[in-house]
Amino acid sequence: MEGIYFEHWVFMFFAFTIIGWIHETTVESLYHKKFVNRGSLRGPYIPIYGFGGCVIILCANPFRNNGFFVFLSGLICCTLLEYFTGWLMETIFHKQFWDYSMMKLTYKNRISLLSSLCWGALSLLQVYIVFPFMKWLGLYLGSTFMIIFDCIMMISVAIDAILTVRRTIGWHNIAKKLSPEQIKTAIRHKRMQIGRIFGHFSSALRRGKHNADPNGEISENLQKENEIK
Repeated sequence: MEGIYFEHWVFMFFAFTIIGWIHETTVESLYHKKFVNRGSLRGPYIPIYGFGGCVIILCANPFRNNGFFVFLSGLICCTLLEYFTGWLMETIFHKQFWDYSMMKLTYKNRISLLSSLCWGALSLLQVYIVFPFMKWLGLYLGSTFMIIFDCIMMISVAIDAILTVRRTIGWHNIAKKLSPEQIKTAIRHKRMQIGRIFGHFSSALRRGKHNADPNGEISENLQKENEIK
C-alpha cells in the first residue's frame, strides 16, 4: 500500500493488539468487578486484534469509496479469520478461548452473527477513522521510533508466547501435534469432508436435472434397454 512501509505495518499490528487487549480487559473487568486479563498471553496484547486490524486495512480499505462494501468485506474476512484462529488454538491447546454459546445464530461457538456484524461496524471505524490516524501517527513518530518499538514488541511477544506454550502443553506435545503425519492426516480428513460435500451437491444437481427434464430420463431408460438387448 502506497506510503505504508514494513515498520509501519508492524507498528500498527502491535498497536491494534494493545487496543484490543484494553477493550476486552476493560469490559470483562467491569462485568466481573475485578481485574480480568483477557489475553491468552501474560502481556497486554491480543494478537488476533492485530491480524484483524491489518486484514481490514488490506481487504476493506480498497473499497473506501463505498461504505457498504467496506462493511461487507470486513465482516467476511474477519469472520473467517476468527473461525480459523479459534479452530487452530483449540486444536493445539484443547481449550476454547472464546465462546459464543450464549448468543443466537452461532457456528461451533467460534463465530456468531452478532460478532460478525460487529466486525463489519469496526471495519467502517477502522477505514474512515483509525487507519488515517495511524498513518498520520506513524509519519509523526518517524521510522526510527517505529523500528525500536517494533523490535521491543516482537521480542516481548515471542518470549511470552514461548513461555506460555511451554507451560500449557509442552514442546513434546507440540512436536507431536504438528508432526508431518498429523498434518497429512488432518489435510486428508478435510479433503474427504469437502469431497462428501461436493458429492452431495452433485447428486442434488443431477436429481434436480432429472426432475426438470422427464423426457431426458425416459430417453436414458430407453437407451439402457437397447444396450441390454
